[in-house]
Amino acid sequence: MLAVAGELFRERGFDGVGVAELLNRSGAPRGSLYFHFPGGKEQIGAEVVARFGQHSAQRFRDLHESGVDLDRFIDIVFKTTAKESKERDYLASCPMAAIAACCGKEDVILAAATREAFASWEREIATAARTRGMNAKNADIFANAFVAAMEGAYVIAKAQASTAAHVNASRAIKALASALMAA
Repeated sequence: MLAVAGELFRERGFDGVGVAELLNRSGAPRGSLYFHFPGGKEQIGAEVVARFGQHSAQRFRDLHESGVDLDRFIDIVFKTTAKESKERDYLASCPMAAIAACCGKEDVILAAATREAFASWEREIATAARTRGMNAKNADIFANAFVAAMEGAYVIAKAQASTAAHVNASRAIKALASALMAA
């Protein structure tokens, strides 16, 4: 059910998906949904975010540990995001952006999961930047801008049905990295 939920959230955002559709698409009986997810749709969203967030943080960590330089790190990430957008025919964005855009004050569990997932990405990216010579303050700035550019590229790629946003975000983040390394 979580895989189905993740794909639906990518396509239509959190608010654009109903519980009935989740059940129908996943083939799960209604009773099992509330047994496994007593918090309902918000808990499902939080689980999707946590799993996707952990998986992505691990991908950033693995890329960092591969030893590539920072420009190559940036290239690989944005080429991967462009490929993912294109493979989904630009009909879906990152589930994180789709869910984060719909979080309100009342979605406490979902908002907390989203904050932690984004923070875990920023920690991994900042670590990669610091290891490659960026000072700690600038690495934190870089990581925050990196995640913002990456998520924004997904949204714009979906709207424009083009990988151009990923390519341009990559260029901008490389320029930012260069400036922050020199500072």
